[in-house]
Amino acid sequence: MHYDREIYSAVGELAYVITKAHDGLQSEERREFVDLIEEELGDNGLAATSRFELLDEVTNPTIEEAYNAAMSKLRNVRGHVDEPIKEKMLDILKKVALSYKGINEVEAFVLGRIKQDLKRL
Repeated sequence: MHYDREIYSAVGELAYVITKAHDGLQSEERREFVDLIEEELGDNGLAATSRFELLDEVTNPTIEEAYNAAMSKLRNVRGHVDEPIKEKMLDILKKVALSYKGINEVEAFVLGRIKQDLKRL
């Protein structure tokens, strides 16, 4: 299903935003993200990990560019982004933020913004 891929790709983009907000991306964060996505999403996590790796290794967008791209994807499939999916996304993203030295102020701000924007979908 096309919308699933878009949702999981957006999760990868938002995870990229969170990891970049925490003093840049560390190799430990990358490993923890991949492990976490595999655990949380199983085979469906490929879209998230692929998008995360593309952003990190190839395009290197700013935090704002990656955030806007993720939200655009989610707006395009908003009819398929129900409350359980929103909660799952937030849970995964909080785990990403916590996985490396806890949540800093910038990450807390980003998580709050994600939560607000997801409510608007």
